[in-house]
Amino acid sequence: MDAAARQALAASTAPGLAVALVRHGRAAWARGYGLADPEAGAPVTAATRFQAASLSKPVTAWGVLRLVEQGRIGLDEPVTGRLRRWRPPPSPFDPEGITVRRLLSHTAGLSVHGYAGQRPEEPPPIAASLSGEAGGSFPVELLQAPGRGWLYSGGGYSVLQLLVEELTGRPFAAFMRRQVLAPLGMTASSFRWRRTAATARPHDRRGARVPDFTFAEQAAAGLVTTAPDLARFVAAALPGPEGEPPGRGVLRPALVALALAAAPGTDGRWGLGYGLGLLPGGDLLAYHEGANRGWRAGLALLPERRAGIVALANGDGGDGAIDAVVQRWVALATPPGRPSPAALGGQPAGR
Repeated sequence: MDAAARQALAASTAPGLAVALVRHGRAAWARGYGLADPEAGAPVTAATRFQAASLSKPVTAWGVLRLVEQGRIGLDEPVTGRLRRWRPPPSPFDPEGITVRRLLSHTAGLSVHGYAGQRPEEPPPIAASLSGEAGGSFPVELLQAPGRGWLYSGGGYSVLQLLVEELTGRPFAAFMRRQVLAPLGMTASSFRWRRTAATARPHDRRGARVPDFTFAEQAAAGLVTTAPDLARFVAAALPGPEGEPPGRGVLRPALVALALAAAPGTDGRWGLGYGLGLLPGGDLLAYHEGANRGWRAGLALLPERRAGIVALANGDGGDGAIDAVVQRWVALATPPGRPSPAALGGQPAGR
């Protein structure tokens, strides 16, 4: 993997790359490559912080499922009655069909695929983003009947962010730190943007530096983290090396299994926060990809093999490097002739 990461970065315009591996249900290895800040000559290390972009979504899913586990909202309960600061604009579709399960699995029928971000002043409240009043955002609205089918929606995760704040009375970032990040040992991670000396600088596809952008839409795109921290999150979905159950005290194993199972209306391609696919040998692959301006990210896990990978890059050109590293990891983690789980049906999901 070390050789694969070096080769992948050399073929990329991204200045830097960080990779971490999960083996036997634990974060086992992490390393940085290239430069976090080419102008300052600062190298990427395992402690370098990156924007994780849409990898925020599976982490957010754990926070929302934590509220489900606590009985504060039902998985199939309509959410609109719980929201005071926003309702979807009038449409031909019934907003009562918007549930937690459908928001997590992108089957709620909502708009706004992704977000461009704002400059790093104090971000506007999430209700302003949902209404289209925040810089660079569009209003979130119903494009199709909830439950009709899969439609990727960062806007749906913004609804979940508001839901968390309405149910708990706390800022989303503070809730996630206390309920998910801290219990999993993700001490270098935050949903609230703050540039530190350990934070890499973002770059465009030509390798030129771009400004910092932050996100009012923290649940959809706002996580800042390191490769080892994200590896701890990936490992938490798997049985641990000493028999620790999936969930690591944040979620019950049954809820983790539900998150990694195909949700209704997704044609087998999506769980609750995770994309799903099948490898040729029959292994279930759970994954997510991320792209903010100047940043690229990816994570993947093989539940039956208790293995996973995280890759983070500080450049728009890092997507190819991340794909190459993940593909090499898949080849190493599922060698030919090694027993695989029985095929589960369905097809690998797209981006």
